[in-house]
Amino acid sequence: MSVPPPVELLESGNELSRWRTRWAGLPRGARILLVALLVVAVLGVGLAWMHGRSTQRAFQQRIVITTALSISSSSTSPAGGEVGYYVVVRNEGRRRVAVTAVEGTTDRLRLRMRDDAARPVDPGTETAIPLSVLLSCVPGAGEEQLPVEISVRREDGGAVTRRIDLRPAAPLLDVVTTLCGVRPDLRDHEVSGPVLRFEEPLDNGPN
Repeated sequence: MSVPPPVELLESGNELSRWRTRWAGLPRGARILLVALLVVAVLGVGLAWMHGRSTQRAFQQRIVITTALSISSSSTSPAGGEVGYYVVVRNEGRRRVAVTAVEGTTDRLRLRMRDDAARPVDPGTETAIPLSVLLSCVPGAGEEQLPVEISVRREDGGAVTRRIDLRPAAPLLDVVTTLCGVRPDLRDHEVSGPVLRFEEPLDNGPN
């Protein structure tokens, strides 16, 4: 009767014991080095993941807007004509935002939104916000730019204020120069509205 050949049993416990034996056989300095390398690798992976998440979140929450000064005019309605000034805000970001305020002051001008209603702007779209433009003629004053601060709020409640120079500024500044040249006594006159006729009595308040 033949005797079957011996069979080697491979068990996970034996394999684990082998690794423990090999680990114990390493010099203490080598074991410390391997543990340090493992910790550094794990930390590196964790930091890379956190940085990726942070970068993605920051990109999604970034507020990117472009602006322009816009003008509308009518020569018949109301009688005598009317000129309106607007700031056109375009949302170049990835999330919906709302323009909550527009404020700007120079030596002779004070610009602001005509009302306090927030203007929502979806990604890739733009909106025209009507402006109030109050003019007070000051001797020797002259603007070259139209600086304004635009307050913008994200959907998650985060808000920023951006300072920009409205362009093109020349169409409005040319009107200011003309009005102050003819009516240097103007104070708090609303430029965005009915056209001022020079034979009219002085208007000291907003229209």
